[in-house]
Amino acid sequence: MDSMTNRILIWLILLLLVMIGVKFWDFSGVESSLIVGDKLTQSTPNGQHLPIISKSLSPSQSQSIDEIPVSEDSSYLWGYAHAPILKDLTLGFSSLQKMKTFLDSAPMNGIKIRGKSDVLLTVRFAVKDLQRASEFFDNAEEQIDPQFNYRLRTPVLPRAEFLEGEKSFGAGAVTWLGVSDERQDWGRGVKVAVLDSGVDRTHSNLAGVAMEEIDLVGSGDSSTGHGTAVASIIAGNEGGQLGLAPAVSLLSIRVLNSEGEGDSFTVAEGIVQAVDRGAKVINLSLGGTGESKVLKNAVDYAESQGALVVAAVGNEGVGEVSYPAKFDHVIGVTSIDANGRQSSFANYGEGVDIAAPGVGVFAAWEDERLVAFSGTSTATAFISGALAAEISKNPGLSNTEVVDLLYNFANESEKPGIDKYTGKGILNVGRIDNRNVPNLHDAAIVGYYFDPEHLKGGTTPFEVLVQNQGTARLYNLSLQVEYRGVMKNFFLNNLAPGDTRSERLFLNGSQSNEKGVRISSKLILNGTEDIKPENNYRISTISLPD
Repeated sequence: MDSMTNRILIWLILLLLVMIGVKFWDFSGVESSLIVGDKLTQSTPNGQHLPIISKSLSPSQSQSIDEIPVSEDSSYLWGYAHAPILKDLTLGFSSLQKMKTFLDSAPMNGIKIRGKSDVLLTVRFAVKDLQRASEFFDNAEEQIDPQFNYRLRTPVLPRAEFLEGEKSFGAGAVTWLGVSDERQDWGRGVKVAVLDSGVDRTHSNLAGVAMEEIDLVGSGDSSTGHGTAVASIIAGNEGGQLGLAPAVSLLSIRVLNSEGEGDSFTVAEGIVQAVDRGAKVINLSLGGTGESKVLKNAVDYAESQGALVVAAVGNEGVGEVSYPAKFDHVIGVTSIDANGRQSSFANYGEGVDIAAPGVGVFAAWEDERLVAFSGTSTATAFISGALAAEISKNPGLSNTEVVDLLYNFANESEKPGIDKYTGKGILNVGRIDNRNVPNLHDAAIVGYYFDPEHLKGGTTPFEVLVQNQGTARLYNLSLQVEYRGVMKNFFLNNLAPGDTRSERLFLNGSQSNEKGVRISSKLILNGTEDIKPENNYRISTISLPD
């Protein structure tokens, strides 16, 4: 009995220390070296962002683009807002009968039941009487192993300074992805669940979208801005840009409160509800740092029932991906800007699977507003929409085959191969749609890659990365690169569809001035017409650290 009492006391003390001390965790020393808006910079993940710049959707539209209010002080959020919840625990069972026995006995043994999931065989509870609960646990037939219930929330909105130099998509994100204008039927017959703070179903951008609503929070004011933005990217069809899969049916499950905060048990319950109501794609534009067992079990349940789970990697700019994106069986999504560069605010590391537009994307917001929406939440919605579209267009494919379409026809990022920044590459819906169209010639300059380990001191190598994004093998392909007044020419022969080729050049930090080093590159397809000539050119100004 004393042993169990001590264990519970330790849990509670640890939780109290977390709640008191985590606010003072210092991430100011965490840096990532990234190319941001053609400028090589050092970024520090210390805040949220105000993503609004543009004033109109297009010259022909008069809708104003509103600002999204953000907190001024968010440096503590990575730790504090994602920490275990004090006095809030979960407990898994091996059978429904054992769970029932626990539920029947708990109230008289100092334990308050806060929720349960029959599917996941898990109970959410709080200890009200430590002595009685300890005696109860000590006398249990099998070992009791309570788990923390962790905080989850929408990713913090990156501050405006993190978007300086990054190119916004505005109303052009779907065009950038190569999406057809004839997509009114994309997503038909597919249900997509949006687990968020709720969706404003009255917004004109969502007019005509079939939508069910479930509220698992049940108390407090609802704030539907974030969830509405996510839903509009997936299924928007009126009063703004057309979503990626406008014919889907939406299942809005409110798992977060008006502040965009929730917990792993409630989100796990939402995943189960989504699966049991027929959702084929589950969008989780949320995350946290806690490795929750009940959340992992919910993800595994979704996978076993044929549902695809898509989650944001987080916006804190740290080398750690949020849960549930980090779990197996979850597609972890990061953000890129309109230059195809990973966003400076996006988390990176194990769990990043694919990238999609996430900077200044026009989206719906509650109260009939339109905003420029930035973050990995934005990118996650594009991947969910793309999956729904491909499921509807290819009903005979398995989930694995649908996901592989996104991966196999993704554009390369600036760093060649699978990497911790953009995973398997950048979503390109046009390449997926054109995969069976023969003889399409499309050579693209992906970008310039600088190895962060060789940035300071001496000569800095960089690579110019080229990819064949068409369906025809490329011969007689020339690459011209001009910098520091010198022209270099490279001959790239025999490049198969999807393949990449890089050429290495060198810069010295001392050679850059206040304006940086201008690098101009051009691809020439000798004797062949390129279907997308705009990606044959790239002009960038690179500033190197001293």
